[in-house]
Amino acid sequence: MGSMVIGLASGSIEKLVVTSTVTGGAVALDMDVDIYLLLGGAYAFRKDVAGEGTYSDRPELKSEMAAGMADNAVPAPLDSLRNLKADGKVRIHCCGTAGKIWGAGALEDFVDIVDDIVGIAEYISRCEEADVVQVF
Repeated sequence: MGSMVIGLASGSIEKLVVTSTVTGGAVALDMDVDIYLLLGGAYAFRKDVAGEGTYSDRPELKSEMAAGMADNAVPAPLDSLRNLKADGKVRIHCCGTAGKIWGAGALEDFVDIVDDIVGIAEYISRCEEADVVQVF
């Protein structure tokens, strides 16, 4: 069993879907996954804005992407991550500074799948230890 670290720096729907898809693949390969919510990622997991992404990288394709996800039974990214966390191999950490930038300094400011608030040094340390590191 290996480990993967994902730095989610974006709150776009595309990056959220990619993160949940890559996480699913890693879990299927029996890897432990730590997701670190960096700036835009932290914003996308705030309780008051969480959902389908805070924006689209390609707004002109947003409806086409939504239809493609629906037609192919691709779950919403946060639902997918919630299901993947159920087996205990996925942990989601929020960067404390990123949270503070968005006015969310406490764990209860984020959706229930966020495990803790950490400093950036933890993210960097985990990147050094991980078998695979991805940044989205």
